[in-house]
Amino acid sequence: MKKLIIVFTIVAFCGSTAYAMDMSKHIGFGAWAGGIMPINGKVNTEDKLSDFIGMYAFPAAEIKYVIIDKVAVAANFGYGYMPIKKDKRPPELKDQTPALNMPYFSLNGIYNFGPMMKAENNKLNPFVTAGAGMYMWYFSKNERTDKLPAPAKPEEEFKASSLGINFGAGAEYFAMEKLAVFGRLNYHMVMMKNKDKFGEDFGNQGFLTFGVGVTYYLPIKKAE
Repeated sequence: MKKLIIVFTIVAFCGSTAYAMDMSKHIGFGAWAGGIMPINGKVNTEDKLSDFIGMYAFPAAEIKYVIIDKVAVAANFGYGYMPIKKDKRPPELKDQTPALNMPYFSLNGIYNFGPMMKAENNKLNPFVTAGAGMYMWYFSKNERTDKLPAPAKPEEEFKASSLGINFGAGAEYFAMEKLAVFGRLNYHMVMMKNKDKFGEDFGNQGFLTFGVGVTYYLPIKKAE
């Protein structure tokens, strides 16, 4: 029994003596969960979006391809659901749950610093990432249905598909040969401003996302 415990301990904390992070020509399938919160951007002359919305749960998924050990490209998918604070809801919506919904898709580049670390058996890979994508956001009246009217054009819905950019950093740790756990933080700037539809004072909005997750890597088989 003692020998078995020793074996499991070595696998968990040391793993293979081979360089664990050379995932060149691998596809990584990742999922993570954490939080999302607005951090900058006004909705009118006096209030920021963060005055109306706090921090809420945020799920996301990622598929990435490691070109070489230091460079990868990734497709990211996420969904932000952010209910408006109760004390900020208009009287006609006091008994409902108005919210900002923000599903998005982005393409990112990733630069890995792990291969630059010379420590033997290193399994830690800090990284930076940046990219752009489409944010299909809307304000709903109740949960995710019944969209609210646009402030400047009430005959239209308070929604848009807006371009956005994001950048961030994180680190992954290879707990097993092909399995990594990671933490990350990203800033998103979403180009929501539309004077004709949302009014003069509703601007572009910035959001912070953060969380922890796992990625499993599969090798790309070479054509024979």
